[in-house]
Amino acid sequence: MTRDDYNAWAATYDAVDNPLVAMSTIALEAAAGAFAGARVLELGCGTARNAPAILQAGAREYVGVDASAEMLARGQARTGGDGRVRLVEGDVTAAPREAFDVALFCLVLEHFERLDAPLAATAAALRPGGELRIFELHPAWWHDGGRAHYVVDGRERAVASWPHDEAEFARALPAHALELVGARSWYAHEAACARSAKLRKRLGKPVLFEVCARRR
Repeated sequence: MTRDDYNAWAATYDAVDNPLVAMSTIALEAAAGAFAGARVLELGCGTARNAPAILQAGAREYVGVDASAEMLARGQARTGGDGRVRLVEGDVTAAPREAFDVALFCLVLEHFERLDAPLAATAAALRPGGELRIFELHPAWWHDGGRAHYVVDGRERAVASWPHDEAEFARALPAHALELVGARSWYAHEAACARSAKLRKRLGKPVLFEVCARRR
């Protein structure tokens, strides 16, 4: 199960060089304007590694949902004491229905073979006009063999993963009252490689796929 994988991965998740985390951090920084003054819901928040940047960008509230108790424990240690933060243990397909301004998936949807359940939950959690931001493993890298993976007791383990491209999002979003606004591929560049040495093997190649949608 993905939850068991992330429970096992939690102890080292923030301590190792993760090229996708590095690239998604850069993409999140570029999207900072979306979070100013917003109530933000992150689905699959893990260790809440994105919360400080989102709050620094001016979000008035951050709610993170994750199924892994171990990942959330580290998130609590990171954000504890900040009254703007609420972390909730639970499945991302049962998101709080609280009319959020922005919903975020970051390196989560590759673990869903089909997009319908998480998109439906997101649409139910967003206010009309609210924004959905998605940052995912680029499908080109997936087809090159890229997968979420971690090491426990010296053994590498891969987490179940499926690729999702722009065409799939364009088909899936409208069924859940979500309108595709734009999509972008993020390529490994020198500044990104300075944050993650592992990214250098992908220099000039697509790493991260970003989707922006709006709740109708």
